[in-house]
Amino acid sequence: MYLGDHIVGTDIDVIVNLHGFNTNPIIPPENNSSQFVKKDSGGQQNSKDPISSSSSIKKEANRIMRAWTCHGRNQRQLVDNLTSAGIIKSQIIRDVMNNVDRANYVFGGHSSNAYDDTPLGIGHGQTISAPHMHAHVLEELLPPLLIHASEHPNDPVSILDVGCGSGYLTTCFGRLLSNKKDDEQPPLGIRGKVWGIDFVPELVEMSKYNTKKADGDLLESGTVTLLKGDGWKGLPDAAPFQAIHVGAAADTFPKNLMMQLAVGGVMIIPVGPQLGGQALYRVERVKESPTFDTSDFVMTQLLGVRYVPLVHASN
Repeated sequence: MYLGDHIVGTDIDVIVNLHGFNTNPIIPPENNSSQFVKKDSGGQQNSKDPISSSSSIKKEANRIMRAWTCHGRNQRQLVDNLTSAGIIKSQIIRDVMNNVDRANYVFGGHSSNAYDDTPLGIGHGQTISAPHMHAHVLEELLPPLLIHASEHPNDPVSILDVGCGSGYLTTCFGRLLSNKKDDEQPPLGIRGKVWGIDFVPELVEMSKYNTKKADGDLLESGTVTLLKGDGWKGLPDAAPFQAIHVGAAADTFPKNLMMQLAVGGVMIIPVGPQLGGQALYRVERVKESPTFDTSDFVMTQLLGVRYVPLVHASN
């Protein structure tokens, strides 16, 4: 889950506060950050991860996101402001976010802030991400989903949301594949299935509860399945996926998840230590080898972010 401040541009290595107020109303996770940061004997972060240090990682130039000013009085105004800011670019994502009311997915104590463009605490040291990050992720994952729908119209789409949290983004993925009226064509023009997993069982139950408020048809139809799972392992039995979203920062690129991407599929994931510089990456699988091969993937650094850590099962 997204904690706070994105960085304007891609060449800045520090986290900055762009809006002048507290974006972290929750207590940070109790996990010792040292378990997420690989360090050498001198206490420095270990940069020998073969993927993170790969020279093949690209950077998108001039990435600017006009965020933190998109607050609304209701869902429609919030989405209109995200559109005006250029964060929502497509009619499909605009319609999807209009159809999933964020007020149904925020923790009760934050109901008056449901349409603020800021992350909000949902308990268990986690947050629901700021709406601009949800919109950004949806826009990044839309192109490969549209390509799949066009080239394989009889092959259902598969989407994995790692860290479903309170269920908002998982439901948005579901609405890409299913309208509330069964007789309407889904926005992608193709149906499929979304899996939302979380390591915290209470959050899985919260996601189910929240989804049932207004989007329960997604659960009833089997379009969305919510279950406890280890984000580092993913869901190999349901793979391959055309899209994977990871809502917590991995200390290294998770090979198991990367291997669960279909060829042409894309994963959006934050990578970096809890107390250090993190960046959001787009990982696209361009070919398939029998075993893990870095050359099967094109990795692009999108922008700087700050997320809670992707928890290891052993911790």
